[in-house]
Amino acid sequence: MAQSDKGFELDIVTPQKLHFSGQVTSVTAPGLDGLFQVMKNHAPLLAALKKGPVRLALGDKTEKSFSIKDGFFEVSGNKAILLTETIS
Repeated sequence: MAQSDKGFELDIVTPQKLHFSGQVTSVTAPGLDGLFQVMKNHAPLLAALKKGPVRLALGDKTEKSFSIKDGFFEVSGNKAILLTETIS
């Protein structure tokens, strides 16, 4: 995907495979204390995730949604990674 002024890089990984790798404009994820959203230039963050929905807003104005069991989410320097056991 082409580089965007509004987006950042995201990888979504399970033990089985890389489920997503590309640029997004935002990610909404289920933190232990509730849903949170990350956008470009977010401060460094490491968060534990619980079972719930994940929404990706893509640069072409579309969205991808799925559910995770639990996991971790890390953001640093406009690069994010979501590690989870299962995706449905």
